[in-house]
Amino acid sequence: MVLFSVVIPSYNRSDMTVDAVNSVLAQTLQDFEIIVVDDGSTDNTSTVLSEFGDLITYHKQVNSGVAFARNQGVALSTGRYICYLDSDDIWHTEKLAMYKDALDTSPEIAFLFSDFHKHDITLPEPYTLSNSDMFPYIYNLARNQEGKLFTIEGEDLLRLLFNGYPLYPSTFAIRRDVHDHFRWDPGILKSEDFNFVLKVSRKYDFAYLSQSLTTVRVHDSNKSADFLTKNHVNLFSMKLYRDLYVKKDVRSLCNFYISQKQFGMGKSYLQHGLLKLGVSHIFQSLLYRENWKRLIKRVFAKPSEEQQRVE
Repeated sequence: MVLFSVVIPSYNRSDMTVDAVNSVLAQTLQDFEIIVVDDGSTDNTSTVLSEFGDLITYHKQVNSGVAFARNQGVALSTGRYICYLDSDDIWHTEKLAMYKDALDTSPEIAFLFSDFHKHDITLPEPYTLSNSDMFPYIYNLARNQEGKLFTIEGEDLLRLLFNGYPLYPSTFAIRRDVHDHFRWDPGILKSEDFNFVLKVSRKYDFAYLSQSLTTVRVHDSNKSADFLTKNHVNLFSMKLYRDLYVKKDVRSLCNFYISQKQFGMGKSYLQHGLLKLGVSHIFQSLLYRENWKRLIKRVFAKPSEEQQRVE
């Protein structure tokens, strides 16, 4: 049994998929298998991937969505840990070696993720700030402690997920037995990753490695993502999680973040000229009493106080 199974779902991204595969093959740690699940591509993906021969397992399916493709990759895998790599992303060469060190140090880890940088492919270099640099919770947790491993559990994990910190599948390493309980939901076509991590967080704590080891590439086909639709899906997942799984003592925390999400969606609708929807979402956000005190503080805060406030 290999240590890592790397599952790469792909759809009509032949050149980028080759880059993704090569970034795995270049790893300093070679204890892995690569499984590419072609989600019904109509380009030359199968042709270019055939050049890798036995270095990868290639499986083509009828177009069924990325969640179904990831589940298929899990079914074909044999590794102790399942890693995901989106076909438009690339790994740093030392990623799997650093993950192995973390897992050897803390073998109880079931779900490991790490920092990443984004790179707009129209620009010569990745963005200076990493993902975690832009989110106060993780930034304060790991400040000046690059390469350190942190456990995130309980309310801290809930705050991380509900406060909008994006966990990208390309940074995940998930112990095999976790997938005995949780799979990706093929019925969710956008933000399936948020739904997945919420489900997993019901049963397992997460571990965070404060090192940027993945480059998430930004390009035309993912720049134009329908963010309002994704927000609706995320809001649905948050409410479902609260209603089905959350204990009473933390429901108010969930309600607070749900109200913030609805308030933000309302502002987005107003910015897009959708007055009725915007007002409706803002009004709904104010129905949560958990938001009243905070809203009053924001309304009456002096400009300098508001600028200095870290949520």
